[in-house]
Amino acid sequence: MESRILFVDDDTEILGMVDQYLALQGYEVQTVDNGIDALGIVKESDIDIVFTDYKMPEFNGLELLAAIKKYKPETEVIIITGYASMESAIQAMKYGSYDYLQKPFKLEHLRLIIDRISEEKKVARQTQRLRKRSRQRHRYGDLIGLSPRMQAIYDLIDSLAIEEPMVVVQGERGTGKMLVARTIHERSGRREKPFIPVNCGAVGTEFPNERLDDYVNELIASAAGGTIYLDEIADVAEDLRLKLLQAFKAQEIKAHAAGTESGVRTIAGTAREMGEIVKSGALQRGFINLLNAVLIKLPPLRERKEDLCLLIHAFTHAHLSQGGRSDHGGLHLAPDTLDLLLGYHWPGNLTELRQVIARVHDLGIQGTLYPEHLPAEIRSYASTVPA
Repeated sequence: MESRILFVDDDTEILGMVDQYLALQGYEVQTVDNGIDALGIVKESDIDIVFTDYKMPEFNGLELLAAIKKYKPETEVIIITGYASMESAIQAMKYGSYDYLQKPFKLEHLRLIIDRISEEKKVARQTQRLRKRSRQRHRYGDLIGLSPRMQAIYDLIDSLAIEEPMVVVQGERGTGKMLVARTIHERSGRREKPFIPVNCGAVGTEFPNERLDDYVNELIASAAGGTIYLDEIADVAEDLRLKLLQAFKAQEIKAHAAGTESGVRTIAGTAREMGEIVKSGALQRGFINLLNAVLIKLPPLRERKEDLCLLIHAFTHAHLSQGGRSDHGGLHLAPDTLDLLLGYHWPGNLTELRQVIARVHDLGIQGTLYPEHLPAEIRSYASTVPA
């Protein structure tokens, strides 16, 4: 696949030369004379490589670089300037510039950079394909599922292991939001560092306001180099929200100034839709914008019932192993039992299914699972659903 290129410069003569040269070389290229229009093109199109002038009116190359890395971190950006200095080169690299060229430049240098980036992306795609093939398709770490929705989540987590944006995991209660957050952490370069879950609804009641500063500082210190998971972020108390926002911004500014990754990665979870949270006023948009760089939507169990048998087997094995027992060949589902389980709406999602399996084994049921072994609410549910 050929790389799609955008060249940004307020000098129309340079744009014309670059456009003609790259087109003759067989590249797909667009040119634009200002940073604002360039950002719009990047947002709306699949641009692989951006060459941008450093000094432009209104919206300069460094500002464009920072904005592109926010919206499309996979897009490579090369800064070009006639005002070269070691300081500006270092600054561009800190913002995430792939390379740095000084005017006047040779058109051949553009081709060499494009080819190098294209080859690196090709190798990265091949590596990702190999990782997919080597992965057990029915599970990803402790996540379990063959359904298309879960496969898409596995692929997204793969990409999050390369880049480290802040993440919000949205899903109904019991769908496994914390498990997804922990999997992201364990697949990242922070896996050897702490993973610290925080119950946002409980913190406000556990700590008086005068202790919140100490709590937030201790939290970030204890997670140094690791990941903080903010469970049910919409339940966070206002005072704590402000303290966290200030602390995260300070971390971001400090890391940005040092040209390093943030000392702590933040992942948040919520059972509520993000639009509903903002509309209700539970969280201010500034806090959402800080966290919501990448949104992972976990499907409820009723929307991934093709994973039901896999989950039953996994929960059976985990429950019996925890009790030091063998699984005696596992549970076999009678056809009527499977019909009931597939027809049930699972309001408690994975948590409810795990509890059902634990109850079955605690009652000493082995071999075949019949309808009479299931809780009454599952057996009776079919009769309450309109035909």
